[in-house]
Amino acid sequence: MLTEVKSFVINKIYWERIFFNLVIEPFAECDGEYFLRNSEGKEIPLSGKKEGEFFHISINMACVENRSFLENGRWFIVAKLRKTAGELEEYVCHITSNEAYKLDDYSRIFRYAEEQMAYTVSFGVLSEDEKALIFYIDSNFMIENKKWKRRRYVKEVRSFQDKFKRFFMLASILLIRAYYYALYFAIPKRGNHILIMSETKDALWGNLKYIDDRLKGRGLDQVFKIEYSYRSTAGRHQSFKDIFSWMKVVTKIAAQDYIFIDDYAPVFGFFNLGKKTRLIQVWHAGEGFKSVGYSRFGKDGSPFPQGSCHKQYTHVITGSEHLIDVFREVFAIESEAFYPVGMPRLDGFLDQVYISDFKDGFYKEYPYLREKKIILFAPTYRGAEQKLAYYDYDKIDLKRIYDFCKKENYAFLIKMHPFVKELIMIPEEYRDSIYEFSQYSNINDLYYVTDILITDYSSNYFEYALLERPVLFYTYDREIYELTRGVHRSIKDNAPGKVCDTFIQLMESLENGDFEEEKIKQFVIDNFGGYKGNASDRVIDDILLKGELVNE
Repeated sequence: MLTEVKSFVINKIYWERIFFNLVIEPFAECDGEYFLRNSEGKEIPLSGKKEGEFFHISINMACVENRSFLENGRWFIVAKLRKTAGELEEYVCHITSNEAYKLDDYSRIFRYAEEQMAYTVSFGVLSEDEKALIFYIDSNFMIENKKWKRRRYVKEVRSFQDKFKRFFMLASILLIRAYYYALYFAIPKRGNHILIMSETKDALWGNLKYIDDRLKGRGLDQVFKIEYSYRSTAGRHQSFKDIFSWMKVVTKIAAQDYIFIDDYAPVFGFFNLGKKTRLIQVWHAGEGFKSVGYSRFGKDGSPFPQGSCHKQYTHVITGSEHLIDVFREVFAIESEAFYPVGMPRLDGFLDQVYISDFKDGFYKEYPYLREKKIILFAPTYRGAEQKLAYYDYDKIDLKRIYDFCKKENYAFLIKMHPFVKELIMIPEEYRDSIYEFSQYSNINDLYYVTDILITDYSSNYFEYALLERPVLFYTYDREIYELTRGVHRSIKDNAPGKVCDTFIQLMESLENGDFEEEKIKQFVIDNFGGYKGNASDRVIDDILLKGELVNE
């Protein structure tokens, strides 16, 4: 990984057949030596020339080194400049955000050998300081994959330890698969077995809890046999002892007619569910901005073309008709599988009796908040995956927040994403206005006492919008996030509230009461025009009570 801070910046990219051309912004030391460097440290010299104020580099992709194409791998562009004392100083090639948004358009596929083979050149960016975008080239020779529907778990590895891990993984998957099929065909399916499960939470919550409560409220737990399975396995490396946990959950899966899940569930990527089993995804979130599932296909960590758990869903619950296109992209399944019945966890969300009772209990537990207006700060995490989740607390000026809260009689509650384990340290002198609330279990309930929500790329604004209160989007890393992590639509153009790209903008919006509230009102009209608060009943009626098992 490159850690050099100094950089030079690409201003323009263009192709001339097999020639790949870069135009570099004015660079004081542009007469230095330029190189392509791969992840292993191999370097290939580049040549270029100054034309006017810019420096131009042209790369013949078919003759990069020794009359050969650029080898497979990820390549960075670096410049080496000799200082007066004779020391070399390195600069890394960055790219402007305007040009980075166009990188997908610059990718090339060169077919050959009767189109059975191809040479691909694609481009991307990464960021190590959340300030600048490091440019890279991915060069790969590929061969036609006639068996692309087969997911290959065993990758080519070198060390004995890695080979053993891959062998253990493959053996475990084959064992789980065989075990599932044996049980599935041995256990009769009578249409009355339900499994409510989560692979990301250790307890029942959210949409699953509301469906479960409604099943029992209607006495349907006497009609259906309901089982439960909660594990926090997604994003965690598995070991030998986890095999028994997998066997336990697979035993439950094999016996079911209906399975309700609320999030990513990797176990369903290891075998194809039998045709008599219905897998219902009641996704935990509304409409956010960050790319998930197949909306980030082709980026690091994207799902396989085939064999992803997302491909197994027979039914998907969405909050509205508007969200079908969003989740059709995320899960890559047909529109007919979606049921826009609403979000079960919003059933009764606007019930005034419930709200009043909650507020009474909340202020009894937190009496010091009773006389204050409340700002809820609830951003999503940063980092490529759950294990690496973090938030950059340096982007929050606690003193300025504190001064504002004291002046305007606000309390500032900080609720971090559950993946973020390192919580912010609030100095003692600020603790009468700024509070760490990450351990509070139900964010939906917190909305009832929240006057202003501050978030970023999270979907938590979706439910909050029903209250038609102000939302601010604090996106200090918006361009970096969009170009590296990925979003499925522009935040600036679609956020139902004011977007603040700097902390100064955020505080000025708070201080001036500038929330662009008209956006949230229109968002509610577009997304909740037919909201009736009966999603749990509709899930039960439309899927369970009208369900018919498939004869195999």
